[in-house]
Amino acid sequence: MSRSLKGRKSSSSRLPIEDIEYVEDFGRLIRDAREKMGLTQEELANQLNERVTIIKKIEAGEFKPSIELARRIEKLLKIKIIVPSIEEDLTEISKYLEKKKAGGVTLGELLGEDKEKSKR
Repeated sequence: MSRSLKGRKSSSSRLPIEDIEYVEDFGRLIRDAREKMGLTQEELANQLNERVTIIKKIEAGEFKPSIELARRIEKLLKIKIIVPSIEEDLTEISKYLEKKKAGGVTLGELLGEDKEKSKR
């Protein structure tokens, strides 16, 4: 399960914060990538200009990095720890499917309705 960042704002985000989530087990991914690159927690912290205690807490899953720090970690370790949220899209699809439940839904109908929304 992803951890959502809904409700927070950031002026430097590529996507609105509401549309971004952390991947599941991001701390383990960071630790594995760091170890694969042969870096210690101290070396990673130095390269990111962060405190070692922050890196330790992030890797332990006790602390979520800011979006800015997450992006720096992604760039340095060449991993993805934040992804676009698909929760809203799934909610819309679920609502549509419930409405069409009795008669069934074709892929064309589903895609057609999505195109109509994007024209608005």
